[in-house]
Amino acid sequence: MDMDRCIAACLDCHRTCLATIQHCLGLGGHHAAAGHIRLMMDCAQICATSADFMIRGSEHHPHLCAECAEICRQCAADCEGHPGSDAAMQACAAACRACAEECGTMARPR
Repeated sequence: MDMDRCIAACLDCHRTCLATIQHCLGLGGHHAAAGHIRLMMDCAQICATSADFMIRGSEHHPHLCAECAEICRQCAADCEGHPGSDAAMQACAAACRACAEECGTMARPR
């Protein structure tokens, strides 16, 4: 079912973003820049929230999924384009892109 794939993608992205935050904080310097960390935190949170809404069967999940897709695309671009982007950041970008794609299928047109 599409919703089950979307929930799984959201939970994977949530977990990956949290792990990448820890990775980037450990590297320090520009990897730990406030804007970069904040975007990954936003992404992790909206992914968890979107999954939660879908699991509950909330009628509000489509517009949350639309926002989740947007934030995931931004996070993917930031992780890919960040100076010194490494394997962990590329993995985060891939998880974000996968989540954006799945959430895009669950979002209703605005």
